[in-house]
Amino acid sequence: MPQTVSAVIPTIGRPELRAAVESALAQTYAIHEVVVGADTSDDLDLPDDPRVKVVRTGPRAGGNVARMAAIEAATGELIALLDDDDVWVSEKLQRQISVISESSNPIWVSSTQVLEPGGRAWPERLFARGERLPHYLFRKSSIRAGQGAMHTSTLIFPRSLVLEAPFDRSLRFHQDTDWLVQLDHKMPNIEVIQVVEPLTVLREGDGSVSRGIDPLKSLAWAKRSLEHLDRRTRGEFLLTVTYWQALRHKRARGRVLWNAFTWGRPGWKAVPSVVFLPLKNLLRRG
Repeated sequence: MPQTVSAVIPTIGRPELRAAVESALAQTYAIHEVVVGADTSDDLDLPDDPRVKVVRTGPRAGGNVARMAAIEAATGELIALLDDDDVWVSEKLQRQISVISESSNPIWVSSTQVLEPGGRAWPERLFARGERLPHYLFRKSSIRAGQGAMHTSTLIFPRSLVLEAPFDRSLRFHQDTDWLVQLDHKMPNIEVIQVVEPLTVLREGDGSVSRGIDPLKSLAWAKRSLEHLDRRTRGEFLLTVTYWQALRHKRARGRVLWNAFTWGRPGWKAVPSVVFLPLKNLLRRG
């Protein structure tokens, strides 16, 4: 029997929300429902469809508060996450669930590639069988790039999984990253199921959380949440994620680098980031 899927879309009421909801309703694999976690008291522009439900939080209680409220209100067996400024291609769920159905492991999380506005599909590096999630997400396998990725808008997983290991409602940043790290820590036998197709289209709406992360808060999160990981993984997260935020904010660069090489121990393929990331930042500003 086909499994029922609830699409969960947290929102602060961005104008792109309607297109996101419409892309979920238009799936070739019939969606069970679309649950919008509205972290706002404003009116929402939504399609007139009985499958669309709205759960109110906040306003401005936080993305994970809205996400978990929507998940708890959902009735589908599977949860498919979608950010309110992204869209799914019509066969996204069909393709992903067909691959998921080949697994016998009841503990799993699935992702796909994404398509950027410029036409680039990523991640290029695939998850290797037996690899740990933090190693895939943070370690560099090449100087140019080499890290993996599991974008929020691609994720599908059993609802029972997230109820047992929920998103941290107190977090305002690194939300999906934190959840994936904790899944790896709490459920070492979890299976990662990837579909190597760009089935989610990123649109980069205004107000993206990832663009405004305070580097000192990112560092504090890492020191708290990645303490159980090896020094290479910790150092490479700081050197490629937190250091990038330090460059964008023009603060705490020295402190982040110091911790990357003392609390962490980046591999040689990550060390050139100390030079390449500032150059990348200058080019973007230029």
